[in-house]
Amino acid sequence: MDSSEQDLDIFGEESDQEGGGGGGHGGADSSGSSSPSSSSASSSSSGSSRSGSSGGGSGGAGAETGGGGEEEYEYDSRRIFGETEEEEEEEEEEAEEVEDKDLFGSDNEDYQNTPAQSPYLVPVLPAMRSNSHPGSGRGGRGRGGILPRPMGPYSHRGGGFGIGGRYSHANGRNDERFVSELKLNKSEETLSRKPVAIQEPCEIASYSRVEGGEVYFDDRSLRLFKRSVGDCIGADLSLGFESFVEKRDLGSEGFGDLLACIRNATIPLQNIHFVTYRNNLNKIMATAYIRNEPWKMGVHKRNGVVYLDVHKLPERPQSEMERKRCYWGYSFESLATEEGESSGIDANVEFCSVIKTKIGAHRIIMGAEMDCCDSHDDGRRFYIELKTNRELEYHTEERYEKEKLLKFWIQSFLAGVPYVVIGFRNDAGILVRTEMVKTSHITQRVKMKNYWQGGVCLAFTDEVLCWLYGTVKEGENYILQFMPPFNRLELLKGQSCPDAITQHVELLTSAID
Repeated sequence: MDSSEQDLDIFGEESDQEGGGGGGHGGADSSGSSSPSSSSASSSSSGSSRSGSSGGGSGGAGAETGGGGEEEYEYDSRRIFGETEEEEEEEEEEAEEVEDKDLFGSDNEDYQNTPAQSPYLVPVLPAMRSNSHPGSGRGGRGRGGILPRPMGPYSHRGGGFGIGGRYSHANGRNDERFVSELKLNKSEETLSRKPVAIQEPCEIASYSRVEGGEVYFDDRSLRLFKRSVGDCIGADLSLGFESFVEKRDLGSEGFGDLLACIRNATIPLQNIHFVTYRNNLNKIMATAYIRNEPWKMGVHKRNGVVYLDVHKLPERPQSEMERKRCYWGYSFESLATEEGESSGIDANVEFCSVIKTKIGAHRIIMGAEMDCCDSHDDGRRFYIELKTNRELEYHTEERYEKEKLLKFWIQSFLAGVPYVVIGFRNDAGILVRTEMVKTSHITQRVKMKNYWQGGVCLAFTDEVLCWLYGTVKEGENYILQFMPPFNRLELLKGQSCPDAITQHVELLTSAID
């Protein structure tokens, strides 16, 4: 793809230019012979593009990962999200006045005239009350007391899977594996003042997983977006649930497929800081605002590269209704794409794009599963994210914009995906409407409501990556986790390194020798 052509604005700025590809994914489609991952043959897509308003380029083909020739732009939250320089100067002056005032200095008359002993009596708190019912068997030790039981989506109740007491025993410095922590004490205002330079995402390779689990280094599993998806209103998303093949947990085997694709495409890693799946970066970025969802990931530094491995937290068994709601998402993906002959929906069939990007000073290679693609009249390809959500009501719209749209934006922004298509359904699983939104317009939608800022997410992620890369040691294994009480990130000593990473490093070393 010609890197001089204007592309879609996916980076949250307003632009009047509508044409363009999806954040550097406009490379030529894979073609020719393909082979499983064990073969040496490969077919990968690569390309670069320029965002219409970002002023940044991808730096060219996938084989070029060095610092030379990379164009960047600064994600300045003041410029993108409308804060003026006058407002910034006023806030800085107010902050300086607070810092300069000595509350305990000799010029503070109120402090000097305060007596050493207070003339007021010490208050006496009322007796604790018990909420336990007589005969409950709890000996009168109810929750009770002055403070009410915490309510709402952010209440941290113990005993659940991933939240509360299950992990609290292994939290903080009491854990003998403890290495370091990053306290989440920087305010949104502080992070919003930190401009972060990022590089536009550029696809450098891809691979497909087909029915049966075989992996090929091409785009055979990539589906084409159905532009007439609006005609599917009224469709029952539950159809075909009985034959649904659920997604298997591949563990480190899935990460091994990403590493095999990197080797197959002969992508050099000398100047790369992180190799990961997009899912890990999604978790880190979302933590800037969502502070009640626990997560873990493996951290392994080898030859200067930090590999972030996915760790899945234990989950309680899903009910039939929960499994069906999960299926509705795959069912909508099937409705919204042009598919060939298929015996049913297999969640294990997937297409993964391998993307090079940069956040702050850190060069990153990540694998990102893509739902489908479309193309412009000139043939340039771009990707589209497909999502499902319960139809909005007046009391659910705020949470949708605060949490769901934040996650939609992060996932699409990181991989340079310009559009998100959302299928809204009712409680019976019937598709009631669809909506296509530009990724860049999501931030504009929540801007005036001050729910969240994209620049804060990037600044927070840059802080985490700087702390993480500077803390981990070569050849060591760690676990990065975010657990109750959700006030810090913790780095713990890990027991071992996944075989997929060990074999990957050995193969790279033998290739050099």
